[in-house]
Amino acid sequence: MLRFNTDFLRDKINLKSLNKKYSKNVIHICENVQKKTAHGSLMTDWMEINLLQKNVDIDLIEKIKKEWIKLKIKNVVIIGIGGSYIGAKAIIDMLSPKDRLFNLFFVHNINSDFLLPILDRVGKCFGIVVISKSGKTIEPSVAFRIFRKRLEENVGLSQARKCIAVVTSKNDSILNKFSSIKGYHILSIPNNIGGRFSTLTNAGLLPVALAGIDIKKILAGAKAALKELDTPILRANTAYQYACYRYYFYTVKKLQIENFVVYDPNLTMIASQWQQLFGESEGKNGKALFPTYSTFTTDLHSLGQYLQQGTKNFFETTLIVDKPNYDIRLKIDNNNDGLQYLNNIKLSTITQKAFEGTVFAHSVSGKVNNLVIQISKADEFHYGYLFIWLAKAAMMSAYLLKLNPFDQPGVELYKDKMFELLRTK
Repeated sequence: MLRFNTDFLRDKINLKSLNKKYSKNVIHICENVQKKTAHGSLMTDWMEINLLQKNVDIDLIEKIKKEWIKLKIKNVVIIGIGGSYIGAKAIIDMLSPKDRLFNLFFVHNINSDFLLPILDRVGKCFGIVVISKSGKTIEPSVAFRIFRKRLEENVGLSQARKCIAVVTSKNDSILNKFSSIKGYHILSIPNNIGGRFSTLTNAGLLPVALAGIDIKKILAGAKAALKELDTPILRANTAYQYACYRYYFYTVKKLQIENFVVYDPNLTMIASQWQQLFGESEGKNGKALFPTYSTFTTDLHSLGQYLQQGTKNFFETTLIVDKPNYDIRLKIDNNNDGLQYLNNIKLSTITQKAFEGTVFAHSVSGKVNNLVIQISKADEFHYGYLFIWLAKAAMMSAYLLKLNPFDQPGVELYKDKMFELLRTK
């Protein structure tokens, strides 16, 4: 399942000390969240077990899959930005399914040098999934218009409407009203779930299902996490322990940065999702750790020197997977390249030893506090569990700082100014 490892801490703050220092505060926060009196706590439908299945239109997703297969669609464009694409991309990259139903192209930027090559690659008849809760975000709105126009020119209005699925809010969404008139497939995003917490809704799971991944197994992992983490008792809740360690490093040790480390490039989007969860949830009022991430061992050959001997204003959290989905055992018959000592060793063993060597060097010699999150396997169940674990940790981390975890007023400022500049160009 998931294990939270504090064996590589430099500071002598163990679970007993952590519990003594923060347990009452955690219990108080949980009580306010349960009573819906905490700031933003109306936006917590993502942590309600009885709503997990209801937040996903599984039957409609299956219908879309079958219809698009019948239409001989090969390529699907997923249009969204931020929480409207990061979670789905994180799952698909993590699982790396070999047998994909469709080739997926994620359009999360409207830079022309990025977008136009995708437009040229998708072919004549392709699927479009556009994800936008409000329907007002300019990047997905512009991208949708461009791809929709190309599709309609290629196959006609009648055929095009069958190839378009929209994930948006039921009520006040411009996209919902427009799509209803056009006759597109429409799936809803619950009003009480914000973008970065919406991965286990239609927003995240429609693209995941189109990649051929079993979304029911993901929901099973999430359900298991919600059950196990449904306690305000700090010593029994590792997600809240993680949040408290972060709070300790920020408020007591005055650290400024958390470096989230993965050892598999397929987990880099998980790190990106972690960055959004914590960056948007608590980066307010001049507060919070700066969330950054690294992919080892690649980044050890660029950042390794700094992390080992540079300014010590950070700590590290590593996500490690015990058992890879695929592995290779080395067979070295001669010693011409000096690698005979690696004969019969698996690549996963080399990765594990790289992790052990790095966390030792950084914590013992580099004197950097290291936390470790371990999951047994990179599969559907463990993603569902990990997402809930990280989401609950991000929520608690923000509340410890006396912040609303569920708004992002700073993001709205850039949007407003961009709209102003575009209208007055």
